[in-house]
Amino acid sequence: MVPKSNLSSMEMLKIQVSTLYTINEQQRLLSINEPGGGQAPAIFIGMTSAGSLIYYHEQLPPNLMNELGKDCELPLDIPKLIRKVETYELVNRVWMGPAYAFPELSHEWNQKVQLIGQEQRYMLAEHFPELTDHLHEKSPVAAYVIGDSAVAVCCSARLSDHGAEASLYTAPGYRGHGYAAETVKCWQYYVKERGHVPIYSTSWDNLASQQVARKLGLIQFGVDFSITTVDLRKDCDVR
Repeated sequence: MVPKSNLSSMEMLKIQVSTLYTINEQQRLLSINEPGGGQAPAIFIGMTSAGSLIYYHEQLPPNLMNELGKDCELPLDIPKLIRKVETYELVNRVWMGPAYAFPELSHEWNQKVQLIGQEQRYMLAEHFPELTDHLHEKSPVAAYVIGDSAVAVCCSARLSDHGAEASLYTAPGYRGHGYAAETVKCWQYYVKERGHVPIYSTSWDNLASQQVARKLGLIQFGVDFSITTVDLRKDCDVR
């Protein structure tokens, strides 16, 4: 079943967050939503024209959440937020960038783009060998193929019951030819065909990725901001 295409920006944001991270019943972040997990942010703020949503790591103490919540009004005072998080743990990464939804379902893309299944996995060997053992969890995997070799790939970085987050790669030497955008067209089609909402997000400093979004006519529904620490205290009692 093809998902609804008229979702509000807040509905899109909720789907995105549940796709990016695993979340407990208290709406606290547990881990990155991918095989092997990974360090979820100490704080994630999703901002849309209709309002913002704030998510905290499950191990953040309540007093720190209260302090951070006081400083989450727009425009964000990022240095102040970082200083407050660092009273708990050292900050490892700060992320900020646009999040996009896809327009109406399109079934047109370059004929050199194809889905990669187990029988076609050999096409990834030259430029994307790390994907060959992860086709199932990254499905659908779309590739721009020249000869017998995939030179651009779009797959599902993270997948939930409702959404799929795009992950896009282009081999050095093949960039700047529009191959990436063609693979995204194919990927999003099959994501929608499987009943999921395709999501495309990137960082503000990734100009090439933003250019792909513009070329595809993607619709920005929000901005993501997150602060990830070096290692949250595993034995912290946050009750």
